Formats: sequence, C-alpha cells, structure tokens
Amino acid sequence: MDTDNQSIPVKILIYSTAAVILTIGMKEIGSILVPIFFSIFAFLIFSPLVHWLQRKHVPGSISVGLVIFFFIIFAIAAVLLVTGSLLQLSSQIPGYQTQFLGTIEDIGHHLPSSGRFSFEEILRDIGTFLLSLTAGILTGALNAGTTIALIVITTAFLLLDAAGAPKKVESEIKDQSFLISRVTEFGRSLIDFILIRTETNLIGGIGTTILLLIGRIDFAVLWGFLTFLMGYIPYLGFFLAAFPPVLLALFKYGAVGAIAVFAGIWLINVLIENILFPSLAGKSLKLSPSVVFLSLFYWGYVLGGSGALIAIPLTMVVKMILESSDNTRWLAKLMESGENKE
Repeated sequence: MDTDNQSIPVKILIYSTAAVILTIGMKEIGSILVPIFFSIFAFLIFSPLVHWLQRKHVPGSISVGLVIFFFIIFAIAAVLLVTGSLLQLSSQIPGYQTQFLGTIEDIGHHLPSSGRFSFEEILRDIGTFLLSLTAGILTGALNAGTTIALIVITTAFLLLDAAGAPKKVESEIKDQSFLISRVTEFGRSLIDFILIRTETNLIGGIGTTILLLIGRIDFAVLWGFLTFLMGYIPYLGFFLAAFPPVLLALFKYGAVGAIAVFAGIWLINVLIENILFPSLAGKSLKLSPSVVFLSLFYWGYVLGGSGALIAIPLTMVVKMILESSDNTRWLAKLMESGENKE
C-alpha cells in the first residue's frame, strides 16, 4: 500500500516533467508543426470525398486527382479573395482610424472625466491599439503565403496515398485487432467532428455574409470568411470575428447600427452553436468546457495564433493517447464533460 501511495506523486512528477519537455520541444519547432498539422486536418476533410468517388466507381488515381484539383482551386480562390480584400482594407485603415477617433470624440462629450484621465482618452487608446493590432494581423496574413503553399503541397501528397492507405494498414497489422478498431473508431470520430464543424462553420459564414451584404457593410465576404475560420475557436472565436464588422457598422450607422449588426451575428452564432452543431455532433465528442478553454491558451502558446484554430482536434488526439494506457486513462476521464462521465 505504501509503495502504491508513494508511486502516485512520482508518476505525477514524471508525467509533468514529460509534458513540460514536450511543450518546449513543440514550441521550438512550431513553424514546422503548423503546416504539418493543418495539412493533416485538410487531408481528413477532403479524404472522404476521395472514398466517395471510389464508391461511385471512379478509378483511384482519377478520384485522387479530381479531389487534389478541387482542393487547389479552393485554396487559390480563398487566397485571392482574402489577399485582395486585405490589401483594400489595409489601404483604408487610416481612414477608418480617423472615423473611429471622430466617433470617440463625439461620444466623449457625453462621458464623465476627472483629474488626469477621462473615459474618452481610455476609449481612444483602446481603439488605437485595436486598429494597430488589426493592421498587424492583416500584415501577418499577407505574409503567410509560403505556409499556405506548403500546406497545399503536403495535403496533395497525403491525398495521393488516401486510396491505398486502408489496404496498407490492414495488410501490415492484421493481428492487432484491438489497436486497429481503437484507432479506426477514434479516426472516424475525429473526421466526423472536423467535417461537422466545417459544415456548420460554412453555414455560419454564409449567413454572416448575407447579413452584412444586406446591411451594406464593407468587405462582407471577408468577414464571412473570417467567421468561418473563427468558428473553429470555441467561445473566443465569435468575438474575434464579430469585432471588425461591428466596428465598421459603428462608423457607418452609429451605435444603433453597430448593435443591430452585433445582434444579427450573435443570433446566427447561437443558432449554429446551440442548435445546429449539437444536433449533428451529438454528445460523444464533447470535452469539458474548462479543458476546451485551457487548450486554446496552451496550443496558442505552443503553435502561435494558428494553434487556436486546431486546438480542439489536437486536444482530442491527446485524449485518445491518454485513453490508450491504463495508467493515464483517468486523466482522459477528467477531460470529459460532466454529462459524458459515467
């Protein structure tokens, strides 16, 4: 009994040390891991299309070629759309900044001030910081062309192996039936999650684009695409995606227009997150909200801002690894939401 009790702190120390070393190592090679992880998840999204074409009796090489062609066209179209919009937006940022400062000045007359500081100055500083942060994000997005090209090329090579991969795995490890079933089960769950998340994000992005087009908000398609991307980030993604169009609505229509745009985007988000996504994904993939929230900061620290986009799938992979061992299965149980625990 004493030996068992003493072994628990030792195991915790070993696991903690290993986690710290692994985190430092991944952070050092984060620039390499980011395109690899994104390529893998892009492969998981498009590989079901390869198998669907094969089930329709399309030859393997042709089905892979069609999917790769579709993926490249999609990537090029997305890059051209985002790049063109960002270039136009970056050229208009000084004008938006002037509009913002003017709006703050108008509001400032109705805000109290005392002593050495005033609410107007605070709002002005916050607005200037947010606009400069937005400009920095736009510059970073424009400089991400090399990473995007690497992701496209890597995903294309992964798709080339998509047709023969199941047969290879089945022929190589026939005796490890439990391992195969476990990996297959998790793989299907992960693919289902990514596909459902992508589909619901697409609906949210289209809905936001239509709403902003009706409201005549500048760069509506860009903000819809941003909503699609930010949908992969739980909790925080909605606010990150809603801020730019709400700010532009404030410039164009004043406070009432900004509130109306925020309410519309919020309603779309509620319908997606509370009705559509749960009805499609069910409860089997849910992680604890605290684990989800902490995973955003962890993967954001390790992989940078792009890590937050794939934080949930990566956390699900960690959970699967923990479940594979009797010594760490209890940690996997702690990662589950309360309603999933038996």
